[in-house]
Amino acid sequence: MQLRTTVCAYGWLVAMAVGILMMAGCGSDSDSIGQQPAASDESPWRSFTDEFVESHFAAAPTRAVWAGRHDYDGQLQSVTLAAIRENTAMLSGYARRTAEEFPADALTPAEELERQHLLSAIEGMLFGVEVAEYHLRNPAWYAGPLSPSVYVAREYAPRDVRLAALTSHLEKIPAYLQQMRETLRPPFPRPFVRTALVRFAGLASHLEGDLPGLFAAVADEDLQAEFAAALDSAVAALRETENWLELRLDDAAGDFALGEERYQELLRRAYRIDLPWQTLKNVAQRDLARNLELLRSACKLIDSAITIADCAARVRSDKPPQGAVARASEQLPQLREFLIAKDLIGIPGEETAYVAEAPAYRRTNSAYIEIPGPYEEGLPAIYYIAGPDPEWPLEMRRQYLPGEAALLNISVHEVWPGHFLHSLYLKRSANRMGKLFWNAMLSEGWAHYAEELMQEAGLSEGKPLLRAGQILDALMRDVRFLSSIGLHVEGMSVDTSQRMFAELAYLDPGNAAQQALRGAYDPDYFVYTLGKLIIMRMREDWTANRGGRAAWKEFHETLLSLGNAPLPALREAMLGPNAPGPLL
Repeated sequence: MQLRTTVCAYGWLVAMAVGILMMAGCGSDSDSIGQQPAASDESPWRSFTDEFVESHFAAAPTRAVWAGRHDYDGQLQSVTLAAIRENTAMLSGYARRTAEEFPADALTPAEELERQHLLSAIEGMLFGVEVAEYHLRNPAWYAGPLSPSVYVAREYAPRDVRLAALTSHLEKIPAYLQQMRETLRPPFPRPFVRTALVRFAGLASHLEGDLPGLFAAVADEDLQAEFAAALDSAVAALRETENWLELRLDDAAGDFALGEERYQELLRRAYRIDLPWQTLKNVAQRDLARNLELLRSACKLIDSAITIADCAARVRSDKPPQGAVARASEQLPQLREFLIAKDLIGIPGEETAYVAEAPAYRRTNSAYIEIPGPYEEGLPAIYYIAGPDPEWPLEMRRQYLPGEAALLNISVHEVWPGHFLHSLYLKRSANRMGKLFWNAMLSEGWAHYAEELMQEAGLSEGKPLLRAGQILDALMRDVRFLSSIGLHVEGMSVDTSQRMFAELAYLDPGNAAQQALRGAYDPDYFVYTLGKLIIMRMREDWTANRGGRAAWKEFHETLLSLGNAPLPALREAMLGPNAPGPLL
């Protein structure tokens, strides 16, 4: 049976996913569930994907480390222009081989889903270099591999072992930054430089101020001396890069926008979305109008005479007195209990997540979660909440801190039942590529969908401030969608985007500035709303002949169990190639 030619094959794939979930729910050993292959160990497809993974990890060793392959510890990839071109050629070769050597009709349904996922993952990586040319235009593109968090916060080995790996990592930072500067082609768009300054300067401060104390208990004097020398060199190199970036602010020039053609190519290559941007803009505007009407209704329950702007201000001013990290720590067990009580989706494991304050170099994102890689067992996830920029005025910093409603919604998004719960299903999925390669439209779409799902289940029942807070967050994601199109297709300025966040999503100045800046370097932040709306339509279509709302739990579990693949591929896998109705 072939995935593209028969609906029965899709039924087999979905049945396989549900079977894995039933095993997980019945207390089967998680290792055996996580290791169930999408293809037999002897199959050509399995051999090919194993070969690709090893080639990819060799070229990008920090990706291997974050996935839990600690045989790559301490390594940093070369970022010379020659090395980047070599890696691009390698990725292009694997994309070509995937398409030529493995036609859909030669694969099982599970293999075909993996094939679609792998192709979109490779095409997404290639887009950044071949089309957007971020390796030449955007210094912030290089910041990710430098993060020490995997060695610092992930306790996968004794502290001295991790310190040795971290020392090796730090020793390579000066050469990496020198290669980066030689590869980049200034001048750069100003938003790219501003973002890079936050990341590199923040990393230098984190290394200098936090790292020595975190490893002070390691007794090996020789290792401590090596660590101190490597740390000094890394910090000096980062400060030198900071000074270099300050000079790039003086000569900043160039347009950050992708333009219509490249924007459509991003949608198609990374996310398999073939709709024109004008259609997507209409979708975003309709959802914005829907959420504005929901907000009006919620605000009337707070005060029948209140304006929306005053209502939003009241919601955002309701700050948790104990602080965001402490309050989020209280919210997580409550959300887990609510999820179980409402029976919205099963929890296939006992893994945990805890809350921490984000380091300075990750302050460009207000909240995020770091989840152990697919090759690791028994480690907790860490849900980080970022503080405001200390250089902002005092009142701007106070406004930036999340209110009670926003924080609850963030905790839903990051942990229960958002990213963290999604990761538990990915860990047990038969989709091997879905474990290793993140498709943002499903991941962020699911987490954003989860926010509205929890409201539908009654999370804020009798608490209109909390309900209004969730809708305000949805409005912010709608404005992200519109801002992405405006900034990258329609010629919108960052200042205009900032005003749009303030006027349509009622954001405070700090958050509005951060969101507008993010849109300039992260055009993909349309994925939240677009992904959510596709999932909502899939739920409607999939449950139509399965009992409607009574089948929501089965829908959620089936969707997440199939792996982190592009949503159009998952829709096809769950509903068949001839499913009625559009994607949206």
